[in-house]
Amino acid sequence: MTSTRPLAQPASPIVAIDVDGVLNPADPAHADTLGYRPHRYDGPDPDGRRVTGTVWLHPDHGPWLRELAEHAQPVWCTRWNHLAAAWIAPRLGLPTWPHIPTHAGSVRFGHQSKLADLYAWAARRPLAVLDDEFGGKDPTAAGQRTASGAPTLLHPVDPYDGLRRADVDTVLTWLGQL
Repeated sequence: MTSTRPLAQPASPIVAIDVDGVLNPADPAHADTLGYRPHRYDGPDPDGRRVTGTVWLHPDHGPWLRELAEHAQPVWCTRWNHLAAAWIAPRLGLPTWPHIPTHAGSVRFGHQSKLADLYAWAARRPLAVLDDEFGGKDPTAAGQRTASGAPTLLHPVDPYDGLRRADVDTVLTWLGQL
């Protein structure tokens, strides 16, 4: 007897995107020479305290991230939390994407602290992470996740230059190989 149940479809992949160091590079003077544009932020930080500062965003990032969204579900994984969708996304011409709630974004004990929450949220789905900071133990954990059937790509973005076309192409190539 044959089953009439449809074959299980693989879960759609996820691309997790950080903001600071990825979309907002570390050096404003260099960002300006690369075509980033300043945007004045005056509002709450993720903890609700008022902050004022300049965020440098590149006009190419919106189209590049929309291109990634054609192949995977984008999510924000950044200390900006919901502000990434509310404040960053409109300035890049992006729709509202979900965010992974995170309270820290630093490396502790060899691990990028955001990744535990991200891995739990992603479950068994393939996952690419665009971030400027990974810990020394993170590649091993990503390799273990991949070996267990949840393909994982940790792609470091140079915080000096921020997201470049080559970074996007690397993720697109990886997604095409799934």
